Amino acid sequence: MQEENRIQFDWQGQQFEGFIEKEYDHSVLVNVSNPNAELQDKYLGRIVISKKSYQSIIN
Repeated sequence: MQEENRIQFDWQGQQFEGFIEKEYDHSVLVNVSNPNAELQDKYLGRIVISKKSYQSIIN
């Protein structure tokens, strides 16, 4: 079983956490653990962000 890559990122002035579902060349697809109403309604709790815009969470 692959370990989840938990991350923390800022989007539109708010901070979110989630885990990486898929990795691309310069971005990642994130399943957001604590989505706000906009992220949930418009993006269904998933968003693509730049690899430069997140920090890994160490458990």
